[in-house]
Amino acid sequence: MQDDFTLAVTGDSIINRRISMSTEASFLSLVKIIRDADVAYTHLETLIHNYEGPEIYPAAEAGWTWMRSPRYVVDELKWTGFDIVSHASNHSLDYTYGGLYSTWKALDDGGLPYSGTGRNLAEAREPAYLDTPKGRVALISMCSSFVGWAKAGEARPDMKGRPGLNPLRFYSVVDQPTLEMIKQVATKIGWVIENIGKTWLFNAPGIHMATYRFAEGDQPGVATVVDEDDAEGNLRSIKNARRQADWVLVALHNHEWDAEKDLSMPPKFVTGFARDCIDAGADAFIGQGSHSMMRGMETYKNKPIFYDPGDFFMMSNTVTKLPSDFYLRPGYSPEIRNPKATPSEGFDARATLPKPLNPVLGGVGGQRMLTGGPQTGPGCVVAVCDFSADRKLTGTKIYPFTHIREPRGQSGVPVQAEGSTAKKIIEYIASVSAPFGTKIDYKDGIGLLKL
Repeated sequence: MQDDFTLAVTGDSIINRRISMSTEASFLSLVKIIRDADVAYTHLETLIHNYEGPEIYPAAEAGWTWMRSPRYVVDELKWTGFDIVSHASNHSLDYTYGGLYSTWKALDDGGLPYSGTGRNLAEAREPAYLDTPKGRVALISMCSSFVGWAKAGEARPDMKGRPGLNPLRFYSVVDQPTLEMIKQVATKIGWVIENIGKTWLFNAPGIHMATYRFAEGDQPGVATVVDEDDAEGNLRSIKNARRQADWVLVALHNHEWDAEKDLSMPPKFVTGFARDCIDAGADAFIGQGSHSMMRGMETYKNKPIFYDPGDFFMMSNTVTKLPSDFYLRPGYSPEIRNPKATPSEGFDARATLPKPLNPVLGGVGGQRMLTGGPQTGPGCVVAVCDFSADRKLTGTKIYPFTHIREPRGQSGVPVQAEGSTAKKIIEYIASVSAPFGTKIDYKDGIGLLKL
C-alpha cells in the first residue's frame, strides 16, 4: 500500500424498495459521499427471498418485524456505493435456514461480499474479503442479540455444524446481594438453578438450555462480560484477517445498553471488547443495531470505534407480507388478530402499543422499534474516515442526516440534514462521544473529529 485510504461507515440498512430512481437531492448528496470513499460499509439487516422455496418458513421468533427484501436490493446497495456488508443480526434467521440460503445466493450472484453468517460456526466467523485498488479489505461480523437456536454450531469430526450467525454472547457479573435477589425470584417462579463454582445458571422449566448466566463478583453492582469462548474465537478471526488483508473491519450488531445509564450508552462488555478488537488488529470497530438513538464514537490507539452511527435505510414498515405471529402480539384488537388483517393494519396497530418499560428512561426505551419509523433522537450520521498509508487515522468527517417519514411508501430513506437540524445532530453525537474522551466540532454543516 502506498496511498491514503478512505472508509465510509454507516449503521443498519433495512431496505426493501428501489431507491436508485430517486431524484431527491438531499438523498443523492449522501450517495455521492458514500461513492466517493475508497470502501463503503453497511450492515444488511434483512433476508432476500420471494417467500417461497426450500426451507423458507417464518421463524417462531423474530425481532419485531420478519424482515424480507426482493433480490434487487443487492443491486440497489451497490448502486448506492456500498462495497461490503455485515449480516449477523437478530434478523438473520427470520425465515429459518431457507431464508439464509436464499440471501447468500443473492449476495454471491450480485458480487457483494458479506460475513457474519455461515453453514457452521467456523464459516460464520470467517472474514469476508474485498480486493480494491487501495488494498485488500477484511470484514468480521458478529451479533450479541439473538435467540439461542440462531447461533451457528461448530462442526465435529462425527457431526456437521449448524447454519446460523456468528455469536458474541455475554453474561452478567453481579454482587452477592443482587445474586441472592435473582435466586429468590427464580425460585418463586419455578426456574431451575444450577451452581458451578461462582457461576450460576437459571433455566426456565422444561427448557434446560435456555440459560441465563450470572457470575458472583467481588465488586458492588452489575457488569456485563463477553463470553470467553466467543471472545477468543472472534479475536482469532481478527488476527487471521490482519495477516491476510491490508485493512480489517469488525462489525457488531447489538441491542443491549448500559443499564446504569441510558440507551445512548453501549453496554460495558461492548466497550471493552471493541478495544480488544483493535488490539487484535482491527482498523475500525463498527457497532450498530440499537435502533433507538445514536451512540458515541471514540478513538483508541489511533483507530476509530463507532458504537452506533444510526440506521441508514430504515424500511421495516414496508415489508409486503408477515406471518401470523406478527398479528397475534398481545394488546392487538380482534380486528388485527384475525386472518384478514393486512401488513399496513398491523404496522398501524404496532405503533399504538404501550412503549416497553425502561426504568432509566421512564418507559421510552424501544420507541423507534415499535413505531417502525426512523430512530428517536435528532438523526443519524455517515462517517468518512481518512487513513494514512501506514494505517493511522488522520481525520473523520461526520455527515448528519434524517429520514423521510411520510408518506409510508417513501419512509426510511435517508436525506442529508442542513442548517439547525444538522447542527443539532452533530451536537448530539458530540455529547454522547464526550464520555469516551472524543471531541467533535461542528463546521460548515458537518462534524469534524478532533484527534
